[in-house]
Amino acid sequence: FGMFETMTSAFIDEFPHLLKNRKVLFTAFFCFIEFLLGIPCVMQGGIYVLQIMDWYCATFSLMLLSLTECVVIAWIYGTDRFYKDIELMIGFQPCLWWKICWKYITPVTIAFVWLFSVTQLSPVTYGKYEYPDGAIVIGWMLGLVSLMPIPICAILAILREKGSFYERIKKLVHHTDDWGPAVEKHRVRYLQSLQNSQESLDSVMCHLY
Repeated sequence: FGMFETMTSAFIDEFPHLLKNRKVLFTAFFCFIEFLLGIPCVMQGGIYVLQIMDWYCATFSLMLLSLTECVVIAWIYGTDRFYKDIELMIGFQPCLWWKICWKYITPVTIAFVWLFSVTQLSPVTYGKYEYPDGAIVIGWMLGLVSLMPIPICAILAILREKGSFYERIKKLVHHTDDWGPAVEKHRVRYLQSLQNSQESLDSVMCHLY
């Protein structure tokens, strides 16, 4: 349920004018698509299909996606801002332990596990059955297809911006004007906290320079 809700919410948040009032219909459509995609896994040779997916998707791409998420949230978006987001939702900030995990322990652990998995990676097998070369190619394609949207969307976003490469990157890593909670009262509190943080940062910079 968690993974399914993440996918549907991502589309609904990205296209609210088109899907917000059609959430039930869109969810039903998504369920039907995933039902069709799951049929090959329950047929007579389904275990071989499932083995390919598990071999190349669960170890290779999933770890890279998790590492990217940790780096973006902890080092680009910022743990302090993420703390404020959580505080807005639950009423208090998490303890310092979580910040240490997000910034250091979790990324290092994921990177270590991924590197170990890659160095030990061998062509997919199931028992004594060895897959043909075509099946191995399909496995790598399945593993890479979930990673491709990240560099593709990043390149498109950079190309659409104006200015030098550095100016484009600097603008893209900052939040947009419409970023924040959808509920108005929560949005006011959120923007106020951002303003206070920016004023504190400006004050520190003035004392430094």
